[in-house]
Amino acid sequence: MSEKLNVVLTTEGTYPYYRGGVSTWADILIKRLDDIDFRILAIMMHPYITINFELAPNVKELINVPLWGTEEPTEYISGLTFSEIFSRKLKTHDNTIKEVTEIIRNITLAIYSKNPDIPPIGLYLLRLYEIFQEYDYRTVFRSRYMWDTFYETTLDYYKEREEKPTVYDIVESLRWIYRFFISLLSPVKEADIYHSSAAAFCGLPCIIAKLKKGSKFLLTEHGIYVREQYLFASREKMQPRTKEFFQGLIRLISKLNYYYADQVSPVCAHNKRWEIKFGTPESKIRVIYNGIDTEHYRRMNVERPDRPTVVMVARVDHLKDIETYIRTCNAVRKKIPNVLFKIFGPVVEKDYYEKCLKLVSELNLNNNFIFEGLSYTPEIAYNEGDVVVLTSISEAFPFAVLEAMACEKVVISSDVGGTREVLEGHGFIIKPRDFEAFAEKIIYVLEHPAEAAEIGVEARQRVLAGFRIEDMIKNYRETYFRLSGMA
Repeated sequence: MSEKLNVVLTTEGTYPYYRGGVSTWADILIKRLDDIDFRILAIMMHPYITINFELAPNVKELINVPLWGTEEPTEYISGLTFSEIFSRKLKTHDNTIKEVTEIIRNITLAIYSKNPDIPPIGLYLLRLYEIFQEYDYRTVFRSRYMWDTFYETTLDYYKEREEKPTVYDIVESLRWIYRFFISLLSPVKEADIYHSSAAAFCGLPCIIAKLKKGSKFLLTEHGIYVREQYLFASREKMQPRTKEFFQGLIRLISKLNYYYADQVSPVCAHNKRWEIKFGTPESKIRVIYNGIDTEHYRRMNVERPDRPTVVMVARVDHLKDIETYIRTCNAVRKKIPNVLFKIFGPVVEKDYYEKCLKLVSELNLNNNFIFEGLSYTPEIAYNEGDVVVLTSISEAFPFAVLEAMACEKVVISSDVGGTREVLEGHGFIIKPRDFEAFAEKIIYVLEHPAEAAEIGVEARQRVLAGFRIEDMIKNYRETYFRLSGMA
C-alpha cells in the first residue's frame, strides 16, 4: 500500500449517476476528504446513464458495473476485447459449469433458509469471483445443466408444500441471481478500505476485497436496504413464490454485508435495531450522522410567491409518498384557499408521477400544487417556503430535514428513520400517511408566524450542535485511518 490512504467507495443506483441524499453524502465525503484517493465502483441499472456530478481530482477511477441492458456482462466491466471474451467462452468447460452450478445450488438453499450459515456463503462468492476472472459468466448461466439443477433444487424445496412455484417463478428467480451477481465480476483493486454505501449488492465487491486482498470493509447504512426492498416487493405485487425468493435473496445479501463488515455505521441510531436483528454485533456498530454545510444552508431573502407557501424537496417516487403530500394540500386548502404547495425534485418513477398528476387533477388542485422538477439550488427552494414538509414512508436520516432546519424553517416530517433524533422538540413529527395531521400542523404554523420564526431559529441551533458537515467528515476520517491501521 502507498502512504496515501486509498478507498474504494461502492454505490448502487446512486452516486455519481443519480441525485438524492446518498449521492449528496458521497459527493461531500469525497470532496472534503481531498487528501484521500478514491475509486468509485458504481453498480447501475444499465450502461446508458449520464453522470450527474463533477468528479473530484482525488477520484482516481470510476468503475461502472451495469446489471441490465447488456448481452455480455463483462463487456462494460472488465474492458475485455471481443476476442478475449470469445476465448473465455471457448475454454468454459463442463467442470467449470458443474462447479458454479453446485455453488449456486448451495446459495439457493441459503436463500430459502431462515438461518443460513453465512461464512461459507462468503467463500462461495469468493470462488465465483475467482472463476469468472478466467471463465465466461454468461456461458455458465445459460447452460442446460445450470437450469436443470436450479429447477430441481427449487422444486425439491417445495415438495412438502401445497403451493408450488410456476416455471415463471423459477425463471425469474434464476434471472435475479444472474443479473445481481454481475456485481461480482468487477476486478478487485488494491485498497486500504472498501466502503459500501448500502448493505446491498454493492457490498459484494467489498466482501471479495476483504477475503482476497485483506482490505477493511466499512458499511454505511442510509436507509435499511432489506426493509426498502421488502416495500418494493409489496408494491410490485409479486407472485407469492417469486416474492419469497426475492426477499430471501435480499435478506441473505444484507446478512452477508453485516457479517463481513469491520464496522457498520448507520446514519442514525434508529437503524441499529434492524442491524442487530439481522445478526450484527452491537460492538461493531458506530453511528455517523450526516452533516450539512451550514454556511450554504441558511436563512436568506429570496424571491417567493405572494401567498402562503409549503415546500417539499424530494425525488418523486413512492418512498417519498407524494400522494400524502397532495392530500395534505387538499386538506389545507379547505382552510387556507390560496395556499401553494411546491415539490422540488426529479421524477424517478414515471408511472408514480403520472399517478400523482392524476390525483392533483382529481382533487382540483391545479392552482394550489406545483411540480417544480429538480432544483440545483435547494437552499433557495427551502427559503421560498413558510414551512417545509417531508411525507416519506421510509428514510434513514434525511438531508432535507437538516437542510431546511439550517435555513430556519419549521419542518413537519413523517416519523421515519432517524428524523426524530434531530427534529423532536425543534419541529413537528407526524405518523406516516396521516395527511390530516400534516394539514393540522401546517395550518397552525401558517397562522402563527411569530412562533414559527422562533422554532426556526432553534432548529438551526440544533443543527449547529452536531450535524455540520465538519462533524461528519471528522468522523469518517477518524474511521478510515483507524480501520486501516494508519491512525
